Amino acid sequence: MNLKKFALRGLAILAVFVALCMFFSGTIKTITTAKVKITRGRSGRLEEKIQLTGKLTFPDVVKVAYPLTDGQTIQITKVNFRPGYTVNEGDVVIQARVANYDETMKGYQDDYSAAMESLQQLESKNANVRLRRTDTAYADAYFGLRDARRDTVSKRIVMNTLLNREGLTLPETGVPEGASDALIQAISDYRAAVETETNAENTMQQVERYAPEDSVWTYITEKRAAEDKIATAEAKMEALGVLNGSVQQITAPNGGYIAEVLVKEGDTYDGSGELFTVTQPDTMPVLRADLTGIDKTVTQGMAVTISAGNYGDMETTVANVGIDQEGKKYADVTLSQDVISSRGSVYSMTLEDTPMTLVNRARQNTMLLSTSAVHGTGKDRYIYTVDTSYSNFGNSTMTVHKQSVTVLAEADGIASIQEDMSWYDIAYMEDRPINDGDTVMLCYGGGSIKRNGVYDTIMEILSGAGKNGARFRLC
Repeated sequence: MNLKKFALRGLAILAVFVALCMFFSGTIKTITTAKVKITRGRSGRLEEKIQLTGKLTFPDVVKVAYPLTDGQTIQITKVNFRPGYTVNEGDVVIQARVANYDETMKGYQDDYSAAMESLQQLESKNANVRLRRTDTAYADAYFGLRDARRDTVSKRIVMNTLLNREGLTLPETGVPEGASDALIQAISDYRAAVETETNAENTMQQVERYAPEDSVWTYITEKRAAEDKIATAEAKMEALGVLNGSVQQITAPNGGYIAEVLVKEGDTYDGSGELFTVTQPDTMPVLRADLTGIDKTVTQGMAVTISAGNYGDMETTVANVGIDQEGKKYADVTLSQDVISSRGSVYSMTLEDTPMTLVNRARQNTMLLSTSAVHGTGKDRYIYTVDTSYSNFGNSTMTVHKQSVTVLAEADGIASIQEDMSWYDIAYMEDRPINDGDTVMLCYGGGSIKRNGVYDTIMEILSGAGKNGARFRLC
């Protein structure tokens, strides 16, 4: 019995020894042989993805200002709309009042009262003066000519300013070629003023012999001056009242989106610059992306993906590529109403930039391959194809062979290859450097040996025999 037990124990030890030899020979081979994964090229168009952020922009707007004269200013009392809000034609965007209205109106009223008092005193002083019809005719002609000459000078200054700005010369008749609409109107106004002055001169010549006496003429001129002051004060009071009433409701000239509001409550506005801007009717905002520092090509028509939260990704395109006033290159991305709704609203999109992905797809199909399978630099690029041979006993041997390739472009971990490599097994993600002619093993990835239970079974046998097996690396 003891002999039988001894024999059985010896056989068990021998079996374990043989198993260990086989295991460690395989383990050594596993440790020393490079592991690779296998891939194949596929035909397709290389996609180059560009991550950008877009700022909501309104490219086509109407600028709304409120012209003021005589150094007048208005004070903003309320702003009813923010950028991104929708307005209809006639909606009140800004409310205001004439700054220092009460003080200014009182000043005009004082001027009016002073002029009226001066006129009354003059009339009282000259109560005995009786004006003849010829005196009145002479005075009308005189002051008519004076006013006509002043108007001619004013119109000439405007015309000459525009002529100089546009680099043109006034012809005897007609208008210079290439003249702007403003210049054409200024020329017309000047020639009309000249004609009025000529007529006034003719009228004055007809009544020159009716010149009044000095005392009468003094009375006439002083009276006209007082009347002019009265008329001026009346006109200023009326204009101020009309202005104060009109600025209480500054409205949108057309329907659209408020693009920009350049004033806020409490601001003082002097008529220079715009109060706000509104988009042209039936126009949509765009997402403008700054391309400064982007070395990849962005062109009109490129596909764009915008994240829309619960709505998933929304597809759109690049509408335009241009350069702004600061010399920065930009891309405008089209926005549909669906995209806007998915992001909340136009107003909410003005509050923060919108991330987006531009996708540049190659025009032609090429062979696409993972960049991890492509080695080398510059023009010296190559891959390793894998050949598998089988022995008579069914064992397989995998050998890699270096093969040169032409890389056309690379993007996002994918290389575009000129050669058709679709029929080859290609090694990639090797665990160590490999060379032409090397024998490799297939990397199962994620521990297939463990998942199949082989690794754990072997380690249990070794552990039961009191041995510690080498824990070889698994892919």
